[in-house]
Amino acid sequence: MKEIAKRLLKLKDYALIVATAIVAYSVFGFLGLFEEQFSQVMSAASFLAWHNLLEFTSVLISMTIFLVSYYTYNQTKKLRSICLGSVFLTIGILDAFHTLSYQGMPAFLTENDDSNRATTLWIISRLIAGAGFLGVTFINTEIKSKLNKKIFLIVPAGFCMLALVIVTYYPSFLPAMFIEGSGLTQWKINLEYLVILLFCLTALRFIAEYKATKNKMTILLCISLVVSIFSEISFVLYNSVYDIYNYLGHIYKFIAFFIMFRVIFIYNIREPYNKLYAAKQELREYADNLDKLVQERTLELEILNKKLMEDLEYARDIQKAMFTLHHPDWQKVRFEAKYYTAERASGDFYNVFKLDNNNIGFFIGDVSGHGVAAAMLTVFLNQTIKTLVEVETNDVAKNPSRVLENVYRSFNNTNFSENVYIVMMYAVYNIDTRRLTYSSAGLNAMPVLIKPSGEIQVIEMKGFPICKFIDYYSGEYKNHILDLSKNDKILFYTDGLVEAQSADKSFFGRERLEKILRDNSNIPLKELSGLISKNVFEFMGQRELKDDITFVIMEIAQ
Repeated sequence: MKEIAKRLLKLKDYALIVATAIVAYSVFGFLGLFEEQFSQVMSAASFLAWHNLLEFTSVLISMTIFLVSYYTYNQTKKLRSICLGSVFLTIGILDAFHTLSYQGMPAFLTENDDSNRATTLWIISRLIAGAGFLGVTFINTEIKSKLNKKIFLIVPAGFCMLALVIVTYYPSFLPAMFIEGSGLTQWKINLEYLVILLFCLTALRFIAEYKATKNKMTILLCISLVVSIFSEISFVLYNSVYDIYNYLGHIYKFIAFFIMFRVIFIYNIREPYNKLYAAKQELREYADNLDKLVQERTLELEILNKKLMEDLEYARDIQKAMFTLHHPDWQKVRFEAKYYTAERASGDFYNVFKLDNNNIGFFIGDVSGHGVAAAMLTVFLNQTIKTLVEVETNDVAKNPSRVLENVYRSFNNTNFSENVYIVMMYAVYNIDTRRLTYSSAGLNAMPVLIKPSGEIQVIEMKGFPICKFIDYYSGEYKNHILDLSKNDKILFYTDGLVEAQSADKSFFGRERLEKILRDNSNIPLKELSGLISKNVFEFMGQRELKDDITFVIMEIAQ
């Protein structure tokens, strides 16, 4: 019984396709019984009103699907999506021409005194739909395109204009599709059968794709194609452009397009959010399994990094969460930080955290470049150090040189490009001894010690950057010690602070920064932080940031 139940569950999606066909056929046969009554109830004017409503709704759906694929192309580069959008653009334009050319409508380029022009435009649209949908199934969903997206706009628009000109001004160039008093020509009927065949082949292709991917969206597309097939059968049977089969065909077409809208438009809207949720879940799982091997953590981080690169906004939100000073209630030491990005995502980073009751750890630094790529490196760094801090014994986290050595080795085990690097410093402050132990990995912005008297002392630091160089340098770092006194302040910053430029391209400079610190050595920490920011941005004027600016001020309160 269990085996039978499993098989039935596997077949339920296929049963939906069959059920759709049965329902469509039943409605098709049932309404055919009322053909004469329909002609008496539905006047030409009423039919035109319904026809305009259904067709222009279909045109709106086609244009919406095209616009979604067109304006997401720069981000996704998906060839299947933009080709499908281009097909829908062609269908939408031709359907609009068909509607405007329908018999009984006001003149459109010429008088609409017969049905052949509208019927010809219709069959061209359906042939494009059949061939286009089938062609799209042969394009893998993961194939990326480097083509200019304007091609997918210009070619369909040009083709539609050419078709309109030929059908309107040179109707003899194409076989007649509808003859007044006689009805559909054999050409029209045969071409409708060809469209039905193309839809059947497309449905079979989607079923094969469903077997391989188990993506239920393909089942919905098959259902839409089944409804489209019955729509085309309706258009084979009508004798008058105002009869019940023509009307039913438009109803079926509207339903088919609505299902496609649900699949393509709604799915494309939801997909980015689903990916973001999946990335968030992976990040949470990564943080909850800190006891894994370094190699496993690095592999997970590479996967996370790839996902985060696809979404700039999500990367920015993650950075904000990681590099925000939450003003912890430490009575013996205070911190104040400012974090300004040149782009939405930053290449600067910092963090302040409690190691135990006596020690506070913090780091600050910069990665090569800025923007999304740089932001991903900051995620790597933050997670690597977070792992060292949160393991069961955090003796390594209390030793700055060992922390940098671990970061150096981890970085060299990744697949980051050899052209990227990180400069940073890591420090541990003991609140009982007032001793600061620090180590530098090439940070090129020297911290500044500010005495209550106004005396300024630049803290010289040397060290090797975090980079892909382990074959030539094993990654050894040295600890340095600085004993501090009550009311001492230390400014840690990245090079973006002193390299901020004014309108005449002069630099803010270390001398200007040191003068601000010297003249305001005794003001509260928050005011000093705000004063530095105010002076930097006043110096820059209207000029935008060219590099990220980050600084952290530490004050010995007791």
